[in-house]
Amino acid sequence: MKEYKNYIFDLYGTLVDICTNEHKPSLWKLMAEFYNVFGCRWSGKTLSDAFWKMDAEEREVARNKMGVDNPEIKLERVFGRLLFEVQGWDYEHNCSDTDNIAATRVKYTVSSYKCSMRIAGISVNDLRERYSTDKEEVLNIVTSSDWCVAVPNLFRVHSRKFIRPYANTISTLTKLKEQGKGIYLLSNAQRIFTMPEIEMTGLHLLFDKMYISSDCEIMKPQKEFMEKLLAEEKLDISETVMVGNELRSDVMVALRCGVDSIYLNTSSYTKNEINKEWKTLMKKENISGDYAPHIVMSGDIAEILNFD
Repeated sequence: MKEYKNYIFDLYGTLVDICTNEHKPSLWKLMAEFYNVFGCRWSGKTLSDAFWKMDAEEREVARNKMGVDNPEIKLERVFGRLLFEVQGWDYEHNCSDTDNIAATRVKYTVSSYKCSMRIAGISVNDLRERYSTDKEEVLNIVTSSDWCVAVPNLFRVHSRKFIRPYANTISTLTKLKEQGKGIYLLSNAQRIFTMPEIEMTGLHLLFDKMYISSDCEIMKPQKEFMEKLLAEEKLDISETVMVGNELRSDVMVALRCGVDSIYLNTSSYTKNEINKEWKTLMKKENISGDYAPHIVMSGDIAEILNFD
């Protein structure tokens, strides 16, 4: 395998193995209970539905703003909106004869209630009242607060089953660093909970610079994302390689920037499956030529140290 001066790595599925489930009911039940402490009236299902709806809305806004096919959002905005854009919540109350009203089932619709909680030193009630006229100002207050650090990380911790570096990740990056190689991260991720995960694994000590899509408002395979890294770090593309586990993201962004790539088969695909996907991708992108990633079938990152 060719030796390079600079190595750009993807994170999830390349350097670390992670398993999450953002759709399990127990996660959304917990999140709804947390939001309801702050005067909301969510059920797990209505909160989940609203989250994915707002996520899609934010991505459409970002797409129009950035004028690209692959925009990225700051997920903090979604968590902030969920605090104020509370859907009507219907519930029934069993009344008895002693309630001085007829014994019947009375249905109420409540969007939120007064509470004593504060965010960034400001009453949630006051923030909620201001939201209808000063949405962006209120969102800025909330998304820059400690509250909006805790909530996404609560979400991540309870949706995450495990996270761990692959067996040879630390040793491989350490050897590259000892050899004086440039080591960079280019990750489609949300900084708000990706940085804690990087720090938990100790990987933050090994990178010369980290580029996270939520900071840049664009994501792989948008070539501008990698171009930003290449320009700011003044990297020569002939001396640089992208290492990742996704053909449509990692390999494609490298191809668009004229950078070599190494595909780590950490998902244990067969050669036929990989070749089929690559041919389909090349056809879809209308790309011709001899460009192809170097494929590490074992998925073992240590193989990138086997220089020719």
